[in-house]
Amino acid sequence: MQGVQTFEKYVFKADPDRALCASFLPEPARQNIFLLLAFHDEITRALVPGRSATIAGPMAAYIRLQWWRDVLEGTRPPEHELATLLLSALQAKKFRTETVTDLLEARESELSAEGDPSSWAAMMLKGSGGLQRAVGEALGITDAETLDGLAACGAAYGAGAMLRHWPVLQKAGGRYLFPGEADGLRQAGLVFLAEAEQKIARGSLAAKAALPAVLSRRDLQRDSTQAGRPRGLGDKCAVIAAGLKTRWSGNKT
Repeated sequence: MQGVQTFEKYVFKADPDRALCASFLPEPARQNIFLLLAFHDEITRALVPGRSATIAGPMAAYIRLQWWRDVLEGTRPPEHELATLLLSALQAKKFRTETVTDLLEARESELSAEGDPSSWAAMMLKGSGGLQRAVGEALGITDAETLDGLAACGAAYGAGAMLRHWPVLQKAGGRYLFPGEADGLRQAGLVFLAEAEQKIARGSLAAKAALPAVLSRRDLQRDSTQAGRPRGLGDKCAVIAAGLKTRWSGNKT
């Protein structure tokens, strides 16, 4: 892959939900956000069983995640175009290093899941939540409560997507699912969503970063009949309508 534009094309294939949401964000922040989404996909795919032909089980994932940790800590040369661009973005303070390392910690926690709802919730706020927090940081948002709201938004999206694909994910393995039943997952997602709606002002710059809430709201209101299937036109149109509305709104934080 060459350059940020190629990463954008890659993310639209690998993570179409978040890519669609990010496409409504302003430049130049959007370029760094697609870079961040590519990184998130890379460390998430490290958890897929059988990714390595020579090293099986969780150890393969630990090794891949540790490589990224070493790169971020400066103890290993990047040796990867994505890593080089990510380090440049961090050095330019496009998003906080702590937020990015939280993404790694969330993926590592999936490999040693403690199996209780509170640990799962913390993982979600650092993982999919941390990803949305970093989107806010890339947009220049610094208000702590607003960033917490974006983290809750990301966690709500993650919970909704997990609920949507619940039966498929249970069979696939390799990921730390909600330690309970689907109804409990739905309730946890609704709690995240309520927090996001409370802390993110409508018409604000943060609302532009909170478009995944559109999908989480829809996912948390239905069952898992769409498990394993791509998004329908209704979901996409809902995001597009909300995204266009944010473009017409003001940019207050």
